[in-house]
Amino acid sequence: MKRLSGTVLGGLVLASAACVAVPGPALAASVPAGIQGLDVSSHQPSVSWPSVYGAGGRFAYVKATESVTYRNPYFATQYQGARQAGLIRGAYHFALPHKSGGAAQADYFVKNGGGWTADGWTLPGALDIEFNPYQSSNGLDTCYDLSPAQMVSWIRSFSDRYLALTGRRPTIYTNTYWWQTCTGGSAAFGDHPLWIARYASSAGTLPSGWTRHTIWQYASSGTFPGDQNVFNGTAAQLKQLATGQSTGAVTPAPAAKAETRVSLVNTGPDRIKRGRKMTLVGTLSQYTATGTRTGAAKQRVTIRFRPRGSAAWRTAGTATTTATGTFRKTFTAGKDGSWQAVYAGDSKRLATRSATGYVDVR
Repeated sequence: MKRLSGTVLGGLVLASAACVAVPGPALAASVPAGIQGLDVSSHQPSVSWPSVYGAGGRFAYVKATESVTYRNPYFATQYQGARQAGLIRGAYHFALPHKSGGAAQADYFVKNGGGWTADGWTLPGALDIEFNPYQSSNGLDTCYDLSPAQMVSWIRSFSDRYLALTGRRPTIYTNTYWWQTCTGGSAAFGDHPLWIARYASSAGTLPSGWTRHTIWQYASSGTFPGDQNVFNGTAAQLKQLATGQSTGAVTPAPAAKAETRVSLVNTGPDRIKRGRKMTLVGTLSQYTATGTRTGAAKQRVTIRFRPRGSAAWRTAGTATTTATGTFRKTFTAGKDGSWQAVYAGDSKRLATRSATGYVDVR
């Protein structure tokens, strides 16, 4: 994983490098209290996982992939070794947003070890999104020459595809400076577990959208091989994150009405042939004041379409959510354009709408 201390499609998903030199100390002044863990890549080809467990390590993230061309050759040994030693583990993907779309990189990640199962030993896959480490060779800036809006769209595309493939939102690994710079301080991902990187005596100010971190990477070396991390919670809460009983994220307290969020994914291929059927699938969720999520049952969701070149949205259809808050609607692909799910709200719930995404019809 790159050193961060100091140093497709918005809500619609179409169905090892050198370290960055950064200022500041490489080690935190002391080991923070909490559940200790580590992350490793091909830079740590031989890890004694029983020794890690004996030294107090209880969780690990292992690099699986980068872009859509690189696979960690030691991933299987590292990933299985961590599990056999008794650690809860997960996989992470290093994003190169200029290489391909977010959905394509999520596909590659899941295909090469980044999936999730509710076995109690697997953490949700992590998206490592940070400073461009190849500036000297690719000539792109620290944000890969993407605008904040483009970066947010890329991250959303990755997240939505990962959700569609695994049923979980990915953990997001980043640091505050990069996030505020390259996403424009987007607050749209607060429902994702945050893995904050900061080599200092505290996790510091968090990126916009989060009021609490799930994991803190606090040093590049120490007790364990690789980077040093601490989980912000109890052993039971770590287990809940692995089983899916907890998202690891903090949802902001609602206003007078319950906060709701709607997501929308498309089970069709990236490019859809004209006349082909495509099914839009989504979830309408509501949150209590303590951040507990439940599905918003028996609610009407409107699905809108905006043809390419038009500024006007039109209603394409409606769907009613199930007992778990899910909904689906099948359409015939006719024109290129953007899709969105809209919930009007009611006396108990706030109105909301999904991010928009473009469908390429050929």
